[in-house]
Amino acid sequence: MSISPSTLLALQKAGEGLHAARQAFAQEVQSNAGRVVGIVASEPFSAEADRAFTQLRAAARMAHELQSIEEQLKTMYGAAAEMMQPETPVIVALPDQARRSRVHHGAENFDDAQDVVVKPAPHRQSPKAKTLRKRTKEAASQPQRLSSNDEKVLAHLKKVLDRRSWVALTQGTIAHGAGIPLGSVGLAMRRLVAADTVRERGKGSYRLA
Repeated sequence: MSISPSTLLALQKAGEGLHAARQAFAQEVQSNAGRVVGIVASEPFSAEADRAFTQLRAAARMAHELQSIEEQLKTMYGAAAEMMQPETPVIVALPDQARRSRVHHGAENFDDAQDVVVKPAPHRQSPKAKTLRKRTKEAASQPQRLSSNDEKVLAHLKKVLDRRSWVALTQGTIAHGAGIPLGSVGLAMRRLVAADTVRERGKGSYRLA
């Protein structure tokens, strides 16, 4: 079984939406914390103070639960990326040897076909096949372009890494520093390593190439 790119993209979008929701809840907790402290300080035993404190705790708990779900989705995304189906290879049609063989046998069956030389027609590759092979060679020779998330991660890594020493980084730390969803870090790091801009040693240890 293999995972199609569209399915992987849907999983990535789910991670981005989950990341945005978690940040929104965290922002709500931060923006309302001061107001709740003021209410509790002025009226510590009032019903309004109890209600405000309870709601603040509920929002903080939701933000924490969303973070746990985001971590699980990140793990699922990494597993799905390993199952992504490879690109379909290009198959170029071979010359029709059977048709040319029938021409030879047909000429031998005629009684009056003396001194007849059957020359096979030269095989001409179709323009579409030539164009497709040319584009395939050009794509293979060109380096893979980095996405916007890849560029953000690379910009952050250039601030915290160098070429002399290895530094251990978690995906959560990279996502926070680069300002991208946690579920997008794994794919971005694989692309940067493949582009030979970042070196990886073991699991989670990096340096600039």
